Amino acid sequence: EELGQTVIVLNIEDGRAKGSARSVEAVDIFEALDPHRDLFIAFGGHAGAAGMTLEVEKLSDLSQVLEDYVREKGADAGGKNKLNLDEELDLETLSLETVKSFERLAPFGMDNQKPVFYIKDFHVESARTMGAGNAHLKLKISKGEASFEVVAFGQGRWATEFAQTKNLELAVTLSVNQWNGQTALQLMMVDARVEGVQLFNIRGKNAVLPEGVPVLDFSEEVPDLATSDAVVVKTIPEDITLLKAIFQEQHFSAVYFKNDIDKAYYLTGYGTREQFAKLYKTIYQFPEFDIRYKLKDLATYLNIQQILLVKMIQVFEELGFVTIKDGVMTVNKEAPKREIAESQIYQNLKQTVKNQEMMALGTVQEMYNFLME
Repeated sequence: EELGQTVIVLNIEDGRAKGSARSVEAVDIFEALDPHRDLFIAFGGHAGAAGMTLEVEKLSDLSQVLEDYVREKGADAGGKNKLNLDEELDLETLSLETVKSFERLAPFGMDNQKPVFYIKDFHVESARTMGAGNAHLKLKISKGEASFEVVAFGQGRWATEFAQTKNLELAVTLSVNQWNGQTALQLMMVDARVEGVQLFNIRGKNAVLPEGVPVLDFSEEVPDLATSDAVVVKTIPEDITLLKAIFQEQHFSAVYFKNDIDKAYYLTGYGTREQFAKLYKTIYQFPEFDIRYKLKDLATYLNIQQILLVKMIQVFEELGFVTIKDGVMTVNKEAPKREIAESQIYQNLKQTVKNQEMMALGTVQEMYNFLME
């Protein structure tokens, strides 16, 4: 089910291979193997599954039989089975009586499948993991005054996505949950789908990156994203155009925003007029200032974050207020008066602060729209 492949699993013991097969819709495993019962000590099954025992030396013959069948039928041995939905459910009218009415169709089996229903236009109130190792998923969904729990076995790893996904549609079966003398209707998830680009907020120290999704970390080499329909934005480059270019070249269906920022200028600001004035007044008193060794002390004295102070000094250098050679800064006391806003470094820093504010504080939709501009 997970990979959409026909699979045979056999356990070998005392020269015999014994096990079972599960098949996708495109391959009728019983039709493929039934004409070759001479291969087996024991064999039985139906279109979607089979059990078998055979001698180990006949395994290569079994493999050839399957290859010949797929080639002859022109079947695609891969591809997930199509899911047939019986009816769309209205959550606002769903009740225990609904379940009881469909239970009259039992017993369910290969030739009498349990009804699978389609639900949409609901709100996901919560999504949490449960069971050993947080393996399973439990959703609480609502529509109007109606509220239900949905259980998805083996899907615990998707809790973050289900909690934040918009336009979620589910295929479910109906069941009754009895616990501590209470009886409640419960939905069992069979499958799910979403429409449009899905955006997930995983900002925060304790957030876990999703498995198997390429990660954009601009402190490392950027991965090849040509064949990927999902991406994790782990770090934000100081030059946001690098990230924008990737988003405008690719068409992702899922984006996870982690957004770690190495130099958080959105927290320091881009320097006020008073801060620039105080910096200039301080360094004007010294003919030479060794910023290699005294930068930290200067930042402490001025009460300015060190990363911002470095930018402010670069602005002064660009405007000709200071010169820096071999780490020693000298004030140019004959420099003509100029506005800080004339500096390109200052303008770039101002834009960086604005960009970082968006990526640190904006909603996922605001961030996505910003990157696609």
